Amino acid sequence: MSDAFLVLGLAAGYHYGDMKPFAASLERSGFRGRCLLFVSPTTREAERLEPHGVETLLFKRPAEMEHVPYNAWRYFLYRDWLREHGREFGRVLLTDTRDVVFQRDPASVDWPGAFCAALEDPSASVGSCPHTSHWLRGHLGDAALAEVAAEPLSCSGTSVGDPGAVLDYLERMTARLLPFTPGPRMAGYDQGLHNHLLRRDPPPGLCFLGNGGPILTLGSKPGEPELSKAGEVLNDAGLPAALVHQYDRKPALFRRIRALYS
Repeated sequence: MSDAFLVLGLAAGYHYGDMKPFAASLERSGFRGRCLLFVSPTTREAERLEPHGVETLLFKRPAEMEHVPYNAWRYFLYRDWLREHGREFGRVLLTDTRDVVFQRDPASVDWPGAFCAALEDPSASVGSCPHTSHWLRGHLGDAALAEVAAEPLSCSGTSVGDPGAVLDYLERMTARLLPFTPGPRMAGYDQGLHNHLLRRDPPPGLCFLGNGGPILTLGSKPGEPELSKAGEVLNDAGLPAALVHQYDRKPALFRRIRALYS
């Protein structure tokens, strides 16, 4: 198996300004692996990502799948691409893009499991999150929600693992994402399924990473995060997080990051 590191994401409908913090911070981290983003026809100025070391690959959903939200369609794109190329890498990071910045090279992190899933703030459970509970109930029903409602909330936006375990996860997700019936506020339904899958049919070697680890997920975390004297965002252990996710949920941090990468 190769020791190469892959960052895999999707950018649908964004413009370069939305994506610059992600791309420029990854470049600044010293990352020397491969970063590939699937981009939609509505993604503007995607070519400007390439000088940061980010490859882009244009995709279109088949006509019969246009009702499937991009958040869900990405799993099919990742699955098909990794089926062909997964053996070229030793680790794969599946990540959101518009609301992610890097403070450390993700390839330099000692990721502890074959498949690492990110937890949100300890105060958040699957059932207490109005969005995740709505998505899970809407896609799989009340019984499925009841099975995992008390479990700590995991964010589907960032996961990392060995290519075999990541592909296994993607196979399990795609097998359950369809059929999809559109409904009000269901665009993020993959997160509900992600939480149910991890607890009921997990990929091999699953481990959970809390906010004291390399991934800091801010959506459920109260208030603004602490900063170091150097201006780095600190995780719950008081250390600079390698990856900061959902920084756009924190107004002061959002302004700081957008100014930094303006």
